[in-house]
Amino acid sequence: MSKVFGSETVQRVTEASLDILGQYGTLGREDKWAPLKGRVQEHWMNAFAGTIAAGTSEVQRNIIAGRGLGLPRG
Repeated sequence: MSKVFGSETVQRVTEASLDILGQYGTLGREDKWAPLKGRVQEHWMNAFAGTIAAGTSEVQRNIIAGRGLGLPRG
């Protein structure tokens, strides 16, 4: 459950950061105008990998539901 919650929270926070910063949030480390030294862009790029790695969030939810309800596998 923490994998699903954590990865989706990171995704929401980085999207909110981009909404707040606007186009400046898309600047990388090499740009002198990048807020937070370009970390917002890096986190945004990596946020989506967290929801896919080790199974998508939907697959993780199915596993959680199956175990919570005691459903048989397969």
